[in-house]
Amino acid sequence: MTDLLHLITPTNLEKEKEKFFASNNYHPVFHYVWQDQPYNPTFSVKLKYPLWEAIKKQNRHEIMETAQELFEVSIDETVLLRAKIDANTKGMMSIGTVSQIVNLFEDAITEFDLDYEVLVSDATGFNIRPRHNDKQIIISRDIHFDYFSMEAEVHHELVHVIRSVNGDYNNIRRSQSYLPTEEGLASWCQDNTNNDNGLAQHAMEYVASSVGLSGSLRDVYDCLCELGMSPELAWKRACRHKFGFVETKLAGDILKPAMYYLNETRIEKLSTYEKVRLFVGKISLNELSKYPAYTGMWDQQKIIQYFKL
Repeated sequence: MTDLLHLITPTNLEKEKEKFFASNNYHPVFHYVWQDQPYNPTFSVKLKYPLWEAIKKQNRHEIMETAQELFEVSIDETVLLRAKIDANTKGMMSIGTVSQIVNLFEDAITEFDLDYEVLVSDATGFNIRPRHNDKQIIISRDIHFDYFSMEAEVHHELVHVIRSVNGDYNNIRRSQSYLPTEEGLASWCQDNTNNDNGLAQHAMEYVASSVGLSGSLRDVYDCLCELGMSPELAWKRACRHKFGFVETKLAGDILKPAMYYLNETRIEKLSTYEKVRLFVGKISLNELSKYPAYTGMWDQQKIIQYFKL
């Protein structure tokens, strides 16, 4: 199976970053691995194929339409109004180091008796990525803790890992539409269990997507700076709104960054026992009725207590 994220992550981020900060008028032009050689990817989630085809053609309208379906995202005016409030509700910024978060992940791996290893990468464009097939948690040296505390990051990624391990344990195949629920649950567990500014950043990303749909990467960057992000983090996050696009001066947003906040607002409406049932595997919210009780590698009380469901 092919990792779509690999295909839509620009290979020239560092070079374009230098040009971006050297001129107030420069619009990055992203380059991708698929521009250098032909790719015929296979995806476990069928909805990724239309998005991939739209990206190859660089059809901006198709990219947004297919992304909206894949990530189950729309810019709703009521949600947007709430997001603007949450984006401006911030406390103290978080701090941390790569070595410290590695230690916290190793503690969590020990607590849940997981056969995962933690690796640090020089790659940029992300904070942390689990690789379930390889039983790895990859941490970028370029990770930012401005809004997400180290503890919050661990809780977020542990949701992904536990749902993966429980899915294997319960023999539950990954849902075709698991991702929006996955990220909504992980974001809620991250923001609910930590007194940091995670909710503010998730809200910022939703607001930024509303700008990116009709604006350039620089417009998204300016929006995030106005909301309080540092220039460094605003650049990093603005780029993600234009992942998959070559010409970032044109209107268009991949919408994945908005998925976290929107689906977090859906997860928060669930009861404790509805939330814990989502941990049976990588299922979607609309499949919850198929699993009337939680089953998994760990007792449900451990899940409830750890994530404060």
